[in-house]
This record gives sequence, structure tokens and C-alpha cells, in this order.
Amino acid sequence: MSLEKYISALRAVVARELVRRGLSVNEAARVLGVTAAAVSLYVSGKRGGELAAKIESNERVMSIVKSYLDAYLERRAGTSLELADLAQAVKNAMEAPAHVEANVHLLIMERIKLEQETANKGLLMVYRSGNPLARSIFMQIAMDSLRHAEILITLLDYLAGRIKADELALTEEELRTLSEEERGMRESIEALYHIQDPLARALIKSIEYDELKHYELVKALLSAKTKGSTL
Repeated sequence: MSLEKYISALRAVVARELVRRGLSVNEAARVLGVTAAAVSLYVSGKRGGELAAKIESNERVMSIVKSYLDAYLERRAGTSLELADLAQAVKNAMEAPAHVEANVHLLIMERIKLEQETANKGLLMVYRSGNPLARSIFMQIAMDSLRHAEILITLLDYLAGRIKADELALTEEELRTLSEEERGMRESIEALYHIQDPLARALIKSIEYDELKHYELVKALLSAKTKGSTL
């Protein structure tokens, strides 16, 4: 079945779910980018069709829908809900054999939701703590989680073929230079290894791991550009 049919069915499913969560018909219409009259038809069951009913009767698939809505409602800022990625995840789940584990789209979206929740908790701890050291740690957790969520959202676009790894506005030489600089950053922090305080060592290690990660990421970008990856 085509992706467009899943998107159409999901409008009905999501409309009903939003109203169940307490949104008004007009609010649900704004989220979906449709008219209030259309939402009323979705809610009454007069529009949506057999596919929408199948989606709602599948507990596993509805968990995908609910997780996606949780993440959207938590971060929305007047923007309408994009259903394409959700529809792809639902399509994969509905059409995959029963023994196949949760698809990659579902796993990524669930992880995005977890990262956003962790970021919110980290920021709450920042505001509650009066200790500068503790605040810096909680802020790092929050910022890392927000960055992870952003990376995963971009990964969805990459896996769907909407962006390509080799389309970089950088030369191979620039990437090699950056790679060497990141390796040097990691080596330069070794001078602090003599510090014995456990908390201080943990903080230094977290910086070292970031530098190593940066080095590996730039190397991966260089490899993708060299090979002309189009995944």
C-alpha cells in the first residue's frame, strides 16, 4: 500500500488521538493543517476508512503513533505536524512480518523522545541547583541530549535519502586538517590525567571522549566524501 494512503489514514487516527488528549477540534485542525470540519468527520468516524481502523486496532503500531505525538506536543511551536516519517514507520510496522523486530524508524523516534525528556530533566536540575559545578554537569547532560535528538532527526532524513553524506561544502584537505586538529585536542588533555579527584577525572574523561568522538566523526565524513556515499 502506498505511503500516501498511510498518511491519509493517519490524519484520522491522529485527529481522534489529539481530541482524546483534550485538544479542541480547532486545535487539532491547526496541528494537522486541515479544516475543523475535516477533524469533526475524523472524530465521528465518517472519514478515515479501513486502514485507519486497522492502525487503531494494532497496539504496537499505536505505540508508535503515541510516542510520535508525545514528542511533537512537547516541542511544538505553532508548526503543523509532519506525518511523512510517522507514516513510513507505521507502514513498515504494518507490512513487516510478525517476527520482525521494531523497525529503525520506530527505534529512532523513541530515542528522540527519550533524549528530549532527558534534556528537559537536565534543564530542570540546572534551575534547581545552586552549585556551579553541578549546574555545569546538568547543563552538559541537557545540551548533549538536545544534540542527540537533533542528530537523530537528521539521521531520519539521511536514511530516507533526503540528504547525502557526500554533499559537503568542504574539501577533503579541509576535513583532513580538522581531523588532525581534533586528534591533537584529545592528546593535549592528557596533561590533566594526573588529577586524582574522582569527579574532576570524570569531567576530564567526558571531554576526552567528546574529542575522540569528534575525531571519529570527521574521519567518517572524510571517508563518505572520498567514496561518494549516497546512502
